Amino acid sequence: MMMRRNLSAVLLSATILGGLAGQAHAQTGGQDNAAPAAEPAFNEIIVSAQRRSESLQDVPLSLSAVTSDALETRQINNLASLSAAAPSLQVDADNNFSVRGVGTLSFSNTIDTSVALAMDEVNLGRPDLGAPMLMDVERVEVLNGPQGLLFGKNASAGLINIVTARPVIGEFSGSTEIQASNRATPQADRNAPAIIAKQVLNIPVSENSALRLNALYGYQESPLTRIVGVDTGDIPYINVPRRNHDADRNMQFKAKYLYEGMSGLSVYLIGDYNRIKSGLSRFNQTYRQVEADSPVNDIVADAGSEIGPDMFLELTNGGFYQDLKTGGAQAAVSYEFDSGFQISNIFAWRYSNTDQNLDVDALPVSDVDTNYSTTNYDQFTNELRLILPDTSRLTGQAGLFFLSSRLNATNLLAGNQSMPDFVLSGFPFCVGATVTPGGPPNCSVSNDFFLGRSYDATLDTTSYAAFGQLTYELADGLTVFGGGRVTRDQVDLDVEQGQVRTFVNLGVDPGTFEDSYKNTNFSWKLGGQYEPTEDIMFYGFYGRGYKGPGFNTTAITGDDGIARVVPIDPETSDAFEIGIKTSWFDHRLTLNVSAFQTKFDNFQVQSFDTALRTFVVQNAAKVKSRGVEVTLGARPVPGLSIDASATFLDATYDDFPGAECYIGQSDCGPDGTFNAGGQTLPLSPKFTSTVQAMYELPVSGPVVPFIQGNWYHRSSVNYLINGAPGADYGAADTFGFSAGVNFNDRLRASLFCNNCTNEHIPSSIITDAGEANAGRLAFTQRYGLNAVRQIGFQLQFDY
Repeated sequence: MMMRRNLSAVLLSATILGGLAGQAHAQTGGQDNAAPAAEPAFNEIIVSAQRRSESLQDVPLSLSAVTSDALETRQINNLASLSAAAPSLQVDADNNFSVRGVGTLSFSNTIDTSVALAMDEVNLGRPDLGAPMLMDVERVEVLNGPQGLLFGKNASAGLINIVTARPVIGEFSGSTEIQASNRATPQADRNAPAIIAKQVLNIPVSENSALRLNALYGYQESPLTRIVGVDTGDIPYINVPRRNHDADRNMQFKAKYLYEGMSGLSVYLIGDYNRIKSGLSRFNQTYRQVEADSPVNDIVADAGSEIGPDMFLELTNGGFYQDLKTGGAQAAVSYEFDSGFQISNIFAWRYSNTDQNLDVDALPVSDVDTNYSTTNYDQFTNELRLILPDTSRLTGQAGLFFLSSRLNATNLLAGNQSMPDFVLSGFPFCVGATVTPGGPPNCSVSNDFFLGRSYDATLDTTSYAAFGQLTYELADGLTVFGGGRVTRDQVDLDVEQGQVRTFVNLGVDPGTFEDSYKNTNFSWKLGGQYEPTEDIMFYGFYGRGYKGPGFNTTAITGDDGIARVVPIDPETSDAFEIGIKTSWFDHRLTLNVSAFQTKFDNFQVQSFDTALRTFVVQNAAKVKSRGVEVTLGARPVPGLSIDASATFLDATYDDFPGAECYIGQSDCGPDGTFNAGGQTLPLSPKFTSTVQAMYELPVSGPVVPFIQGNWYHRSSVNYLINGAPGADYGAADTFGFSAGVNFNDRLRASLFCNNCTNEHIPSSIITDAGEANAGRLAFTQRYGLNAVRQIGFQLQFDY
């Protein structure tokens, strides 16, 4: 029975785990390579959402700016936690981002993400490049809606823009920060300790240059508790030792050098290295719901656990581990002419290397304990920009962009269905058998596993682009703007698959396959803004976003019986947005409101093909996202700051033929699919809000007490495309609190609590394909570090 439930199903859980193998407090922002900003007004937030430093209140688009103060006071140490401060952003279990309900609904690493990442003006081509913890960050900007015009490539749904602190010339300074905490561990009599240490050192090198050094160490145990021992020895066939990480470990280093000459020349160099070890806190999988007649009930009970929404006991015997290394170097050189024109060039190299293995059967049985994969990614980018002076009615910028990247990905998914060796080695399975000529019961072949798949894929991507955006002031307070980007993409895929012999082949045909896809696109944006006073600004725009082509990871057999790698067409989005940004009472109150609608065509989405027993990415859907975003910031009295924002969202499929059904779905077709038109997108709440209040007591003397509280609310969501009822999660509320003292603005000590009410919010809920293969509906879940209460202290010393 257990064999039957896993044969065609294991790939679903495997890919979900192993594809894998992946408002702001007021503060003056730093300068980037664009035109310098004027001295900020009281409570003004400086952003670089349009590749030049300007006040958030002057930027004609909707965004959330999460500054260093907000990151520190809410203990937001990585991008996975960022949604707590940016309501239009959601993050799933695999650190895939969605903005306004739209993200990348695929586990394939051979297609790009819909929400782009950029750090210090460099586009990051793969999500793994954004995996390191945040350190020495000045702010994180979440830009809502299509943003690919000025930021690299592939931002059809939104952009996360990370800006780190630049070296300060003429200043010797530093900062030491330590966070120590314990997390709750439901169902277990223990705590999960964590410690994060960050160090910053700013060193003047000469009268016009400085060096800034960063280091970080992190150790965080998973809130899940393993009660089943992990197997030892090597993984068969590849002879890689089995490993298991029940805690996350981060070790990160970064060096930044800035030279600013008197002649207008600026040179900014950055180099970094990051090593991350993770496992149980990211790749765990426990059963949330199964039917009464399922054998899973007895297996889980015999292991000492209980199926349900609060199942935090890990039962897999194969273990989880991921070793990730990322890093790179970049050089930005800019020169400002006496006329005010500025030319800037940024060259960057980024890389990531991943080695991991996951147990995918979610049980203490040796059905499928091997999902081993490696990825090696390198990208080179260069961007040349000309920035116009901001002293005339016509301002803007134009540039050229180039990207060249190579991704090599290998995968071995295999298992022996808990069969004894003497059964496996005999006919017809012939696993590890001695080849004997003749017919049955002789074994004419020797298989490596009972079931499995394997591939070795190389994806080369080359992208060229020319872009520009201009703003013209028609009259005092009235401006129009427009821009365009011409992009030429080429992707080339080479795949060797089926190298490992298996009795049951999971969805791939042995052989070597290759293909190439080229595409030219023009994306654009037109709009205007009107400022009747200095403190009120109306804006509106219409534009088109773009996400480049890609491929399915493996070759699949088409209706004509021929196996080939299938290209994925580009994805486009048409976006309309209007808004108003206002400031009142000398900027002590800001209120911004925007309304938007974005339609996606050729939306790249993934579904499980039950006949092929594999995932297939296709351009199967049309998507519409519309809603309203509201942001409020208030400083009503000295020492008190209140920041709040909310998103009202309606994100649905207009059309999606071929979506996978769940067991028992009433409108399911005979091929196991249905048209998901009208369905709400996964992890897309109708309403999300976040509020943070901080108060520094008005006392005299060097010691200033403070308190801080925050509240995040998300309405109910469903985690699946088909809306299976067991994947529903109701309204969620999490609360955070901290209290401490500030000594002379140099030493800051506080006690904090995150998720104080211990709300167990899963990072994913999926149907169990093994149970579905047996005709039963079951659901598994995954929990991250933020799914439980965290209590600790934070100490920061500035000098």
